[in-house]
Amino acid sequence: RNSRLSHHDQSNDRGSDEDLRPFIGRHDLAGGLKQPATNVSEERQIKIGPDFDAEKLAAAADKTLRSRDLDLRPFKLDDIDSAYERWMNDEEVVRFTRIPAYDTSYDGLVAYAERVLNTPGTYFWSVTHREDRRAIGTAKLVVSLEHGIANWGYLIGERDYWRDSISLQAQVPVFDYAFDDLGVRKMYGGTDSDHVKSRFNLARMKFRKEGVFREHFRGGADGAKLVDLVYYGLLISEWQEVSGQFDYLRYRHDEHA
Repeated sequence: RNSRLSHHDQSNDRGSDEDLRPFIGRHDLAGGLKQPATNVSEERQIKIGPDFDAEKLAAAADKTLRSRDLDLRPFKLDDIDSAYERWMNDEEVVRFTRIPAYDTSYDGLVAYAERVLNTPGTYFWSVTHREDRRAIGTAKLVVSLEHGIANWGYLIGERDYWRDSISLQAQVPVFDYAFDDLGVRKMYGGTDSDHVKSRFNLARMKFRKEGVFREHFRGGADGAKLVDLVYYGLLISEWQEVSGQFDYLRYRHDEHA
């Protein structure tokens, strides 16, 4: 099953992804936050490291990403509809996320999205199937503006789309954009130790296992199960080595001209 991936953004997942921390490696609840205007760094005294260009960071808030079959467009509050609420309250969809511990009512979801959309360095997208013209999930990228690293998360809420090509298509354009356009030098994230599919996909994308947080989360319907969190990392040089293997999943302008 590929309803979710797994990556943890320490700042936005469990602590990183604020509340509904579905996150990376777990599947974050939706995904992306709107980047503030260029002058936000001065207003909030946020330090931008040497890896980034302030103008590119600001432009990213309105950037639509594309893969072969999907469009990842900036998330809007209007995207919190009945389908979105259903995803967030579907036990199987959120199984590997921390979402069940948070307020998944309409008001709670709006509050979460507003927080995300106003967090510097966080990008949130609605994942839409282009041909079907249907929103099927979300994706998120959380960038450390000071250190040049980022973690990400995605959630495919519509079970009809739970297949490898879709889960990868929700991630490859995010990696391409983070590394090639924004200037991120490393992606990292965590996943539950028993989330076999997520760990398989991370290895497939050449992520390296960097550590294990033992008994880090409570899982199961009653929270009685203690779950290890396995962390992975991917350097830009490692992505460049494997990136070509995913060309078949990328958007081709010549095919859509």
